[in-house]
Amino acid sequence: MEELYVNREIRETLIDLAVENKTITFSRLNTGSDTGYNFQIPSDRDEFYEDLEAISLSEVKNGRPPLSSLVVYKGGSSSKPILEGFYDMCEELYDLSPETTKPNSKFLKSLQLKCHEYWKITDNFREFGPKNR
Repeated sequence: MEELYVNREIRETLIDLAVENKTITFSRLNTGSDTGYNFQIPSDRDEFYEDLEAISLSEVKNGRPPLSSLVVYKGGSSSKPILEGFYDMCEELYDLSPETTKPNSKFLKSLQLKCHEYWKITDNFREFGPKNR
């Protein structure tokens, strides 16, 4: 399986949040993980979103829930294009059907719950979580 480049610092921050049953805003993740992206610059913002997408794509390809589902806007929601991206990524992994699952806030909450549950399992954290801790 082709390995994707993922921003390790962002991924580790998201795993820590999953273990703690938390979500985070885009701007807080950017400043908290010290990525150095300037959201006033469109290309920086795009690169940040690409980092998040690569992290989730790597997770899903390896049978784990998409960590970037934990990243939300200030109101706790996500945009329709982002939700649709999660849906497309997870369609095969979770055997999703357009008749039963829609890319909406309920879907986002279910992905967040899957992340929280997955990363709370000690063996998962030990095997796939941050190393050198």
